[in-house]
Amino acid sequence: MKKDNSFTKFFAYLSSTEKKILDYIRDHEMKAFFRPEDINESILSYITRPAKRLRPSVLLMACGSLGGEERERLAVPAAVGVELFHTWTLVHDDLIDNDDLRRGQPTVHVAMSEKSKKSLGLDDDLSKEYGRDISVLTGDMQHGWCIASFVDCALGNSVDPVLILKIIKYLQSYVLGNLVYGEVLDVQYGIRNWTDIPAVEEDELVKILWLKTGVLYEFSGLAGAVIGKNTTNFEDEQVQSLKSFCSNCGIAFQLQDDILGIVGDEKQLGKPVGSDIREGKKTVIVYESLKNANETEKKEILSILGNKSATKDDIDKITSLFHKLGGIKRTDTLAKMYLEKALPYLDVIDDSKYKELLFHWADFMINREF
Repeated sequence: MKKDNSFTKFFAYLSSTEKKILDYIRDHEMKAFFRPEDINESILSYITRPAKRLRPSVLLMACGSLGGEERERLAVPAAVGVELFHTWTLVHDDLIDNDDLRRGQPTVHVAMSEKSKKSLGLDDDLSKEYGRDISVLTGDMQHGWCIASFVDCALGNSVDPVLILKIIKYLQSYVLGNLVYGEVLDVQYGIRNWTDIPAVEEDELVKILWLKTGVLYEFSGLAGAVIGKNTTNFEDEQVQSLKSFCSNCGIAFQLQDDILGIVGDEKQLGKPVGSDIREGKKTVIVYESLKNANETEKKEILSILGNKSATKDDIDKITSLFHKLGGIKRTDTLAKMYLEKALPYLDVIDDSKYKELLFHWADFMINREF
């Protein structure tokens, strides 16, 4: 498979998905309930910013691979629903992590905090509180919009309402439960020092990646598959194969994302390179590097990791150590392992342009460069 050719087709599909999403939400009836102005602005801010739209694209590719173009068209509201679900988790995650930027622009809580200083005359403390409150409410409303979008699949479209109910129940129980579980584990790890977690294992860190990221990719594959095949049988062999394929690719994506967060291009990332280091994010990169470091190197890494005031020189220094000590190499190797685990699941799927696109997505997961 040639990388340039596969990526050209894949990016074209992502662009078409983005257009479908933006066209769908432009005149959606839910927007009448986005009040007042600050809520309306916040709800639409992330969803209208340029993005890769990977999760809705995966849902549509999985759907098309089992049902063709007609079923893919019917699944567009579900694709919008997945993107909205992802979006509300980003809004809340940015608040939890105290992030300032999302896709190169201010996060919701930061934007609303700054706006409230001018529009409401709030001081620093009250404006921050206002920004946090609006962020929570924004995520709540986006979550509701997500469910409404899935319901749209059963209203006026030829998608079995019972199937949509099963999908929503699965999303609101299995997916949401695992995602919140992963977020809580991430918060618990985040407030502790590495020296306080001597028994940490690589598998635990990968588990958090799956809970926070892989589970929604897995759901995208599952939901697209059952809509494409028009079946309420979630245990169908092809459905389960697409679910497992997307789950493993989701882990590979996040492992690669952790690498790009350190060595990527800032403009493409939409956030400062090294922000994960300043945050003290617990990753396989850090785990492997500390495992292989001598006492001097450990001390140097721990002196920078989690330091919100770390300079560019500090970031360059710790990045060099991550390379030297094998943290980045191990993470890349692990990502490739999950990709290799994913690919055989496509064997039971008939050849089509959608199956080809799923292969291109897998290729992108591991070869993307920022």
